[in-house]
Amino acid sequence: MKLLLFDIDATLILTGGAGLKALDRAMERLFSLRGAMQGVAPHGKTDPAIIREIFQNKLHREHVSEEEISTVLESYVEFLHDEVERSDTYHVLPGIFEILESLKARNDVLLGLATGNVESGARIKLRRGDLNRFFAFGGYGSDSEDRAGLVRRAAERAAAHTSTRIENDQTFVIGDTPRDIDAGRRSGFRTVGVATGQHSVEELRAAGADFAIRNFDEGRDYFLRSTFME
Repeated sequence: MKLLLFDIDATLILTGGAGLKALDRAMERLFSLRGAMQGVAPHGKTDPAIIREIFQNKLHREHVSEEEISTVLESYVEFLHDEVERSDTYHVLPGIFEILESLKARNDVLLGLATGNVESGARIKLRRGDLNRFFAFGGYGSDSEDRAGLVRRAAERAAAHTSTRIENDQTFVIGDTPRDIDAGRRSGFRTVGVATGQHSVEELRAAGADFAIRNFDEGRDYFLRSTFME
């Protein structure tokens, strides 16, 4: 049995900045802070880590309580649904439906998520693209602020879901940033880079990816050969 854990943003979908806009709106509502996400690079970070960074860099707060982060996340999720639905450039990335349909049809594969999004936010983002049906479980920013922690939680849920131990070398963490690769490696799993975000194939390989592809449209066959070769 193989376990494939997918990142969401810039790996499965692009939301057209819906998450950034929702977090801007949440911070303006709660703290009268405009442009909260200006100068903040969210790529590969968990939602709680991004909020902590805003508090530190924009509100000059070194200490942020878990309750404050939870309050921001509640407001963020409220705005996120609206921003995802109104986004003119939301789309599922090329080749994603084909690869997920192909994998879901196999009896030797489990599909899961490993994303910095909190679970409710992840489900909102995937819902518009009709992708939730592929993922029964995952690891989320609501599980751990540290990305490796949420990756390990996803693997634990996979084992519970299938009641079968899945070996580390049969678990693949798939994402578009060096942080995805680092989290997978720190968890003891294999890693796949997909250059559909801000980082090239070469940068993802340099970060330690076991292999990397440009996207799932052009790289589907190579991905399947590399993942399922014995």
